Amino acid sequence: MGLRTIAVALVGLSLLGAQVWAAPVTTAGTVQWMPKKMIEYGWDVPTAEYVRAHIREMEHRPFQGLIFKLKASGNVLTPKAESAASYAKDYDDLAKIRWGSFKDNFLAMWAASDQDWFNDAQWKAIQSNVRLVAKAGRIGHCVGLCWDPEPYGTNPWEYKRFSMNGKRSFEECEKMVRLRGEQFMRAIRSEMPTPKILTFFQLSGFGHLCLPMSPKDRAEKLSQDGYALLPAFLMGMLDEIGEGAVIDGNENSYYYTDYAQYLSVYHQMKQRALIMVDPALWGTYINHAQAGQALYMDQYYATRGDIKTLGNYMAPDERDQWFEHNAYWALSTTDEYVWCYSEKMNWWTNTDIPPGAEAALLSAEMKVREGRPLGIDFQAIVKRVTNRQKAELEQRLGRRQADLQRLPEGVAAPTIDGALDDAAWGQVKPLDPFVPLLDHAIQGTLAEARAWVTYDDHNLYLAIRCAEPKPADMSIAGLKHDDPIWQGDDVEMMIGMPGEPTSFYHFMLHPGKAWWDSVNRDGDDTTDYDPEWQHATKVYGDYWAAEASIPWTAIGRTSPMPGEVIVANIARQRMPSGQLSTWSQMVTGFLEVDNFGKWTVR
Repeated sequence: MGLRTIAVALVGLSLLGAQVWAAPVTTAGTVQWMPKKMIEYGWDVPTAEYVRAHIREMEHRPFQGLIFKLKASGNVLTPKAESAASYAKDYDDLAKIRWGSFKDNFLAMWAASDQDWFNDAQWKAIQSNVRLVAKAGRIGHCVGLCWDPEPYGTNPWEYKRFSMNGKRSFEECEKMVRLRGEQFMRAIRSEMPTPKILTFFQLSGFGHLCLPMSPKDRAEKLSQDGYALLPAFLMGMLDEIGEGAVIDGNENSYYYTDYAQYLSVYHQMKQRALIMVDPALWGTYINHAQAGQALYMDQYYATRGDIKTLGNYMAPDERDQWFEHNAYWALSTTDEYVWCYSEKMNWWTNTDIPPGAEAALLSAEMKVREGRPLGIDFQAIVKRVTNRQKAELEQRLGRRQADLQRLPEGVAAPTIDGALDDAAWGQVKPLDPFVPLLDHAIQGTLAEARAWVTYDDHNLYLAIRCAEPKPADMSIAGLKHDDPIWQGDDVEMMIGMPGEPTSFYHFMLHPGKAWWDSVNRDGDDTTDYDPEWQHATKVYGDYWAAEASIPWTAIGRTSPMPGEVIVANIARQRMPSGQLSTWSQMVTGFLEVDNFGKWTVR
């Protein structure tokens, strides 16, 4: 890294505190300044035809550009060449759009596809499709293309789909996907020589891997991720970026409530992410990979339907302040672009826009532009609203209690093999069936999960039976100890820590052979906790089972006395239908220690 690049990076970080309306960018050895821009996108995404007809009234909205779509197609990874003729109407509409104040506009592209990275014929067709869309972007005077890597259908990023049952190594697949990323960008640049590619997320989604670890461990963990091949595609895009830019839109910022989250992820995207970048591309990444941010209006304004968010417990003015807070800090910590997303409202037809939303957005933009402080104590609002939420949930939650039965005299301890056929389990009353999270909409019928718990002087024993009508659809993430098991089907056991009401021991098992354990203190897991405990899982025709034997000494206890109370919970994540369920009901996740149940020792 040259001294000039280091100096520019330091200038950029110092400016975050100054709250300016621009960010530094290096081009040909000079420092230029990019104004911050708010871009609109959502289920109201208009077609080129609509934009052509309505651009004048659209530009009255508080944005500097928009993401819009073509009628022909946007699924560019479809492995079948589309005809140029099918784009004729879009090309005509694009040529006749008379842009005014909207100067930063992007055409949308999507990634779902059943293409094969190793099929050259398919990739010839894909490159043709990409060129057709890029041509549309050029005709429409767009600054670039919006590339959503989330697969709304078949996932092209899973390594296991292309591994041929392990015959192709992860490194081999990464090499091919990087080549395809280069071809993808070359096809774009054949029509748009210096494009900006706004992606909804890139390395912002890999925070758990942007940490110190051996390259071997990082590669193994990445290979098990649902987006395992996405970083390689990014490397290919950077190989061919030229004077363009790739923007990480950080979709995770939808849910932020604290300015520190924006500062942290900005550092991740600009600095820690380099650990996942080919060192040969560090200079390219620093100069051509931008950090972006996102807003999710339905989250703030409580319009997400069955899912409850903090916004459901806010008064209208508090929702406006959440929106303004997030818009302010998103603009303050982006290199250039913030994209504002919504599902249940339409900016262009003035449908269901919350009354105070536009004023809140304008206020945030003006404060950042003028270098003024936000002037909203949003953490005080969060505390107040959280208390309201907790009070309501106290009335609705199914917080459970059960007796912890001692292993009967003369009955052998269960053999930890995943079979659940031991006499011990026949002598123990099962816990009540698991229930869905309070704010989690179950797809289909909840697949039953039951657990049994018992103990003796030395160990706590647990057995869990998970009904699974679609065993072939289960997702197994991770191959070994402390791999990211939670990214697939799993069961999780949480045992409260004596004397520390906000801390617990956390154990995970999945239908394969990997396991995970940690100590969770105040919401943060520490995986350097590596106790010796026995565990096994086994998959059957219509269910899978897990067994565990955890020494009392491994969870900070001696053999418990009758009457003693242990705070605990057991949870299941079922991927075929995205179902989350627990024994003692949680609200939005598995780690809400305040909502754990209680086992009374007998």
